[in-house]
Amino acid sequence: MDMIKTKMTLPKLTLLAALLVTGLNTSQAADQALNGIAAVVNQDVVLMADVQQMAQRARASGNTDDARTLFKKTLDDLILEKLQLQEAKRQGINPSEAQINQSTLGVATRNNMNLASFAKALAKEGMSLEGFKKNIANQIMLSTLKRRQSEQQTNTSDQDIGDLISSESQQVSEGFSYRIQDILVPAPQPLASANFAQASRSAAQLRKLALTNKDFLSVKSGNSTAVDLGWKEASQLSFAYLKELNNLEIGQVSDVIQDARGFHVLKLIEKRGGTTEKSYDVHVRHILISNDDANAKSKATQLQQQLKQGADFATLAKINSADKGSAINGGDLGWSDTRKYVPEFAQAAQTQPLNTVSPLIETKFGYHIIEVLDRKETDNNKKQLEDRARKAIAARNKTSDYDAWVENLRTNAFIDYRVKP
Repeated sequence: MDMIKTKMTLPKLTLLAALLVTGLNTSQAADQALNGIAAVVNQDVVLMADVQQMAQRARASGNTDDARTLFKKTLDDLILEKLQLQEAKRQGINPSEAQINQSTLGVATRNNMNLASFAKALAKEGMSLEGFKKNIANQIMLSTLKRRQSEQQTNTSDQDIGDLISSESQQVSEGFSYRIQDILVPAPQPLASANFAQASRSAAQLRKLALTNKDFLSVKSGNSTAVDLGWKEASQLSFAYLKELNNLEIGQVSDVIQDARGFHVLKLIEKRGGTTEKSYDVHVRHILISNDDANAKSKATQLQQQLKQGADFATLAKINSADKGSAINGGDLGWSDTRKYVPEFAQAAQTQPLNTVSPLIETKFGYHIIEVLDRKETDNNKKQLEDRARKAIAARNKTSDYDAWVENLRTNAFIDYRVKP
């Protein structure tokens, strides 16, 4: 067969569609249609019997398309399924007999049947148990192909995440109050385009000043001065304000915001309320003297004194620490969420002043001496929101990207429609 891609027009289907949906009185005509080939897809075929069976199921599920339209849709779906199954086989996706049997038993169990009664129920619907297993195998192959292909294509940008969070700002802000400082450049009157552009530029210049000035309230230009708005509940603020505030950390300055009054630059001074959950990421190094050492506390105390007198932390850790995994790195544990540590160690990591030697910290492992090299506070609510947004966007992109990929399979396939009027 010549495998060069061929573009063909689907022939008229009125007579055939009528046969599929209503049936003909002539049994010979029905046999010819059912035993025929509806389409050739690369080196595979779509049978008329499969098209009819799928169309009948669609009718039983409430499909109200006219006969010709239903036939076209059904044939198209089966062609796309063939192309995906061919690609799955090419990639070596082949479900095991155990997988197929387990999935089949799962369907039977969810319908409160054993395999014997399930087979009888299938027979009443005109399907054999082996035919059902073949469909199960195909579905496993299709879902595996989709997952594999989607994982290769997933790419979610920070901009996508920020846009989704911004679009849900009012819901995200429920229960919160904000202490805000605001610089307003009033909307020009009359609202001519030249005046509008000038006001926008003035706001941008004021923002630059605000970013480099520690005293936000001292920033001013012409008639525009910063004011302290005090505490405002989320319900009192516009969507434009909330969109910016939800992306700001305490002390940060917003981008220029436009509303009916003009152009604003905000600074978030404090935030309270809601259900904010904080955590700490810390960069810590430590020396552990194990409880297995009979003189553990005494030895740890001596090391602590040496450190206070200027001894090198990394050197003492390499020689003395019972935590051999970190000892080779001078006791350095790298960055970690404090919630991963035992409570006593976590508490010290959250509160110990940076770059200072801690008191002895006793845990179930022994005695620790720690030094916190750096620490970052994380708003877990925002992080969780970002994670949810990332997953939602990834799911949306997977569907659209996969559909486009399948259409590309079709574009590059040999498809020959064999339906005759």
